Amino acid sequence: MITELLKFQIGNAKLLLGNIRTFSLPSGHSCPSADECMSKADRVTGIIIDGIDMLFRCFSATDEARSTNARNARWHNFNLLRQCKSLDEMVMLIKMSLPCSYGVIRVHVAGDYFNQMYFDAWCIVARDTPNIHFYSYTKSLNYWITSLDKIPSNLNLTASVGGRQDKLIQEYNLKYAQVVFHPSEADKLGLRIDHDDSLAMYGSESFALLLHGTQAANSAASKAKSKMQREGIKFSYSKKDKALAR
Repeated sequence: MITELLKFQIGNAKLLLGNIRTFSLPSGHSCPSADECMSKADRVTGIIIDGIDMLFRCFSATDEARSTNARNARWHNFNLLRQCKSLDEMVMLIKMSLPCSYGVIRVHVAGDYFNQMYFDAWCIVARDTPNIHFYSYTKSLNYWITSLDKIPSNLNLTASVGGRQDKLIQEYNLKYAQVVFHPSEADKLGLRIDHDDSLAMYGSESFALLLHGTQAANSAASKAKSKMQREGIKFSYSKKDKALAR
């Protein structure tokens, strides 16, 4: 019997397109294929632990480092999902927890699909709730590929470049997002920059994301952020900011 429900949040300042809820798991701890962005916040202390191949810190891990409430909510979700003993039980848990009055749900501002059953559960939930549009970034490309024929049209997936399974992006011609350290890098790649998640939410073409979030001191990522700040390039958002970044 399900006695506790999963916790969803209101979309953050970046999501400027209206009525959106988000769902998260602990950054890094639930990301089996993370590599270049691998960072974890200690569950108790919030201290950041960076992966050995990290090029830039996961922005959501830095959120967890600052907020005990964020860590607690994400671990609450992770624990409930891992307690599910079957696909049907997991699907029921997610369905019962859905904020059904919301038209769009981002699956994982933090975290990722941690096993095949969990990925399949979200596919079933999306298929069975066509009134909600779901979208998600993922580095768990093996689970995506295994279920290519099961993904409903109201679940828009984007492969997140920088994981251990990047080779599958080209092999299967997956839509992808690549973090860039400067807009000029996106220009060279021929990618549009998604400033408000609209390309992730509804688009079918690959795109770039500007580096953001707190970065390790003296790292290439930290220096790139400083350069963009000096040049007046906008890469972060506040609740008061309703204009798209340039």
